[in-house]
Amino acid sequence: MLIIIGIVTAINLIILKWKFEQGRYGDMALDFLAIATLSAFFGQTLGGLTIAMVSSLIISIYLLVFPPQFA
Repeated sequence: MLIIIGIVTAINLIILKWKFEQGRYGDMALDFLAIATLSAFFGQTLGGLTIAMVSSLIISIYLLVFPPQFA
């Protein structure tokens, strides 16, 4: 389980780094908000942390493919 958390965290950070380099700051902010919220909800146990990190990765990939449109 620790390996899964490590891999997912690394992929998440790589995506965030790419978004930063591309100037997608609003997109990054939503990613950070998702990570923080999911960690607060599920982060009290190792299993919960795994759920939060995998969910966050899925959200990051979704936002990467379908960037949010801010007014």
